Amino acid sequence: MTITRVLAMQLWQSHYGNAAYAEDFDGGLMYRDAYGDPNYYEWRNGTKVYCGWNIHHIHPLARGGKNRRDNMICTNIITNQEAGDKITYWLENGLYQVQKKRGTSIHYIVKLEERT
Repeated sequence: MTITRVLAMQLWQSHYGNAAYAEDFDGGLMYRDAYGDPNYYEWRNGTKVYCGWNIHHIHPLARGGKNRRDNMICTNIITNQEAGDKITYWLENGLYQVQKKRGTSIHYIVKLEERT
Protein backbone atom coordinates (compact mmCIF):
# COMPACT_ATOMS: atom_id res chain seq x y z
CA MET A 1 0.00 0.00 0.00
CA THR A 2 1.45 3.31 -1.07
CA ILE A 3 0.97 6.23 1.28
CA THR A 4 -0.63 9.00 -0.72
CA ARG A 5 -2.31 12.23 0.27
CA VAL A 6 -5.66 10.56 -0.40
CA LEU A 7 -4.85 7.70 2.00
CA ALA A 8 -3.54 10.16 4.60
CA MET A 9 -6.75 12.18 4.43
CA GLN A 10 -8.81 8.99 4.75
CA LEU A 11 -6.85 8.06 7.88
CA TRP A 12 -7.36 11.57 9.28
CA GLN A 13 -11.09 11.35 8.58
CA SER A 14 -11.38 7.93 10.24
CA HIS A 15 -9.59 9.10 13.41
CA TYR A 16 -10.56 12.78 13.70
CA GLY A 17 -13.59 13.27 11.47
CA ASN A 18 -13.89 16.78 10.07
CA ALA A 19 -11.72 18.39 12.77
CA ALA A 20 -9.25 20.91 11.39
CA TYR A 21 -6.86 20.32 14.33
CA ALA A 22 -6.00 17.25 16.36
CA GLU A 23 -3.27 16.00 18.68
CA ASP A 24 -1.20 12.91 18.04
CA PHE A 25 -0.55 10.26 20.72
CA ASP A 26 2.16 12.39 22.36
CA GLY A 27 0.16 15.62 22.22
CA GLY A 28 1.79 17.01 19.07
CA LEU A 29 -0.57 19.44 17.34
CA MET A 30 -1.57 18.63 13.77
CA TYR A 31 -3.42 20.79 11.27
CA ARG A 32 -5.39 18.77 8.72
CA ASP A 33 -4.33 20.89 5.73
CA ALA A 34 -0.63 20.72 6.69
CA TYR A 35 -0.17 17.08 5.66
CA GLY A 36 3.43 16.49 4.64
CA ASP A 37 4.55 20.06 5.40
CA PRO A 38 7.46 20.03 7.88
CA ASN A 39 7.60 23.84 7.84
CA TYR A 40 3.97 24.58 8.72
CA TYR A 41 3.60 26.22 12.11
CA GLU A 42 1.30 28.45 14.07
CA TRP A 43 1.91 30.74 16.99
CA ARG A 44 0.19 29.55 20.17
CA ASN A 45 0.56 31.60 23.35
CA GLY A 46 3.72 33.19 21.98
CA THR A 47 5.29 29.83 21.06
CA LYS A 48 6.01 28.57 17.56
CA VAL A 49 4.19 25.23 17.24
CA TYR A 50 4.88 22.98 14.26
CA CYS A 51 1.63 21.46 13.01
CA GLY A 52 2.68 19.52 9.91
CA TRP A 53 1.85 15.83 10.06
CA ASN A 54 2.38 12.61 8.21
CA ILE A 55 1.76 8.90 8.59
CA HIS A 56 3.60 6.90 11.24
CA HIS A 57 3.86 3.12 11.17
CA ILE A 58 3.06 1.91 14.69
CA HIS A 59 5.20 -1.21 14.22
CA PRO A 60 8.03 0.15 12.06
CA LEU A 61 8.50 -1.39 8.63
CA ALA A 62 12.21 -1.75 9.40
CA ARG A 63 11.23 -3.97 12.37
CA GLY A 64 8.86 -6.23 10.46
CA GLY A 65 5.76 -4.03 10.53
CA LYS A 66 3.32 -4.13 7.65
CA ASN A 67 2.20 -1.36 5.37
CA ARG A 68 -1.47 -1.75 6.35
CA ARG A 69 -4.05 0.74 7.57
CA ASP A 70 -4.23 -0.92 10.99
CA ASN A 71 -0.51 -0.21 11.40
CA MET A 72 -0.73 3.48 10.45
CA ILE A 73 -1.59 6.56 12.48
CA CYS A 74 -1.43 10.30 11.90
CA THR A 75 1.39 11.99 13.81
CA ASN A 76 3.03 15.36 13.96
CA ILE A 77 6.12 15.22 11.74
CA ILE A 78 8.37 15.91 14.73
CA THR A 79 6.79 13.03 16.67
CA ASN A 80 7.31 10.73 13.70
CA GLN A 81 10.96 11.74 13.31
CA GLU A 82 11.66 11.27 17.01
CA ALA A 83 10.01 7.84 17.13
CA GLY A 84 11.71 6.76 13.91
CA ASP A 85 12.12 3.00 13.55
CA LYS A 86 12.38 2.39 17.27
CA ILE A 87 10.15 0.09 19.32
CA THR A 88 10.84 1.91 22.62
CA TYR A 89 11.46 5.66 22.58
CA TRP A 90 11.31 8.87 24.57
CA LEU A 91 9.25 11.73 23.21
CA GLU A 92 8.47 15.10 24.72
CA ASN A 93 5.74 13.79 27.01
CA GLY A 94 7.00 10.34 27.95
CA LEU A 95 8.45 6.93 27.27
CA TYR A 96 6.55 4.84 24.73
CA GLN A 97 6.74 1.27 23.55
CA VAL A 98 5.19 -0.61 20.65
CA GLN A 99 3.42 -3.73 21.88
CA LYS A 100 1.53 -6.49 20.13
CA LYS A 101 -2.05 -7.27 21.04
CA ARG A 102 -2.03 -10.86 22.25
CA GLY A 103 -3.35 -13.37 19.74
CA THR A 104 -3.41 -10.88 16.85
CA SER A 105 -1.08 -9.20 14.39
CA ILE A 106 -2.16 -5.76 15.66
CA HIS A 107 0.38 -3.46 17.30
CA TYR A 108 -0.32 -0.40 19.41
CA ILE A 109 1.66 2.25 21.27
CA VAL A 110 1.73 2.18 25.07
CA LYS A 111 2.89 5.05 27.26
CA LEU A 112 5.17 3.49 29.88
CA GLU A 113 6.27 6.56 31.78
CA GLU A 114 5.49 10.27 32.02
CA ARG A 115 8.34 12.67 31.44
CA THR A 116 8.75 14.95 34.43
